[in-house]
Amino acid sequence: MTRRRLLISAVGVAACVLILAGLRGLMMLGYVDSAIGRVRAITTAEAQFTKTHPEVGYTCILSQLPHDEQIARLVKDGKDNGYIFGIIGCQLTESKKPNSMYHVLARPLHSGLPAFCSDESGIIRSAKGGSIEKCLTSGVPI
Repeated sequence: MTRRRLLISAVGVAACVLILAGLRGLMMLGYVDSAIGRVRAITTAEAQFTKTHPEVGYTCILSQLPHDEQIARLVKDGKDNGYIFGIIGCQLTESKKPNSMYHVLARPLHSGLPAFCSDESGIIRSAKGGSIEKCLTSGVPI
């Protein structure tokens, strides 16, 4: 009887481990979907910003973008659902020309997740392994 209980306990523990691993995978998939949505929201907000402020062009400051729910969540510290978001690549404002370019970045906070990036073209790209540098130089369009 003791062996049977031990076997049942071992099978139960193994099942719990498999279930938790599956849930972690689903959670990570949720992080990826969320990151893609946030990058898309930032890209859309950049297009709205440059139409509203043609003398400025694009911005590299999240808080200057038109706020919807997705942008508002990022303004505080740039982090959301396992990713940190940012905007880089704007021209200096002293140039007296509107900013004509930018790069949206989504860097994963957990290993095994892809990085995402986009620019004024609106094309979202990804890079396995979480490398922002690879995303910017050779990212795969999604």
